[in-house]
Amino acid sequence: MGWQDRDYARGSTGRYWLGTGRNRLFGGSIVSTLIAINVGVYLLAMFVPSLGVWIYGLGMMEARAVLNGQVWRLVTAQYLHDPGGVWHLAINMLVLHFLGRPLERLWSAKRFFVVYTLCGLAGNVFYTVLGGAGWIDPRMPAVGASGCIYGLLGIVAVLFPHATVYVYFLFPIKIRTAAFIFAGIALLTVLQRGANYGGEACHLAGLAFGVWWAMQGDRWWDRARRRFPLRRRRRSGAAHSWPAGPGGGFSEDLAERRADEQEIDRILRKVYDKGIMSLSEPEKRLLQDATDRQRRREEEAGRVDRL
Repeated sequence: MGWQDRDYARGSTGRYWLGTGRNRLFGGSIVSTLIAINVGVYLLAMFVPSLGVWIYGLGMMEARAVLNGQVWRLVTAQYLHDPGGVWHLAINMLVLHFLGRPLERLWSAKRFFVVYTLCGLAGNVFYTVLGGAGWIDPRMPAVGASGCIYGLLGIVAVLFPHATVYVYFLFPIKIRTAAFIFAGIALLTVLQRGANYGGEACHLAGLAFGVWWAMQGDRWWDRARRRFPLRRRRRSGAAHSWPAGPGGGFSEDLAERRADEQEIDRILRKVYDKGIMSLSEPEKRLLQDATDRQRRREEEAGRVDRL
């Protein structure tokens, strides 16, 4: 994505929960789509019990079943919640709303969906490993999106550590502090095999993956895109690469964009921390030059999903 689409480029308020902007998938926000799927599956199972039995029997996490080849459960369990635990669903979806929307705005709908899924996958894989090792009963079923949600918590805690959240809607706390607290609770519960220690294992692994992604995910994502470059297709069906910038081919344009983003991120972070008056004249000129280059790219190539 372009640097001008980042949270701190939209104003100086420091508020990150701004909605999803232009990033769309399947014609709408991917966060809204995920909430709709989770709620829809829950209501379907509630009002059509016979179908619910089939859905949960086939889709819920069970380490023994996964180890026997039913690997789809690693993903499908992310969209199921305890039929009798409406608050589990409600809290997960509310947190998804507040943590997911700024990340969707920061990245793109497609990228958010991949990261969200990988966070839940990390939690369920860890659950399976503990089941195979005998730490968790391998026949114990598990459902829920909490591994995904804790992954988002880890990401936001690294990217926006000073953002304030309200624990149980009452107690204001820095999100980084909240992440440490929840991680500590999850770790102690797993080690002591306390209440819901299998679920807490998923939470812990999802959170750890989220922290890793916030620190290293950009590099992994960029390497993946370079290795598997996206292609457009003409209406005739012929393929061609993304349009090149005025400075040369796609690789040169990509390098220029990345260099601009790194430098502009540094400058805008300085503005956010110290104010606009802290900028030197060379920094102001660099900011203007990068803005002009970005506008020129958009005029010549049209708006596309940016790195």
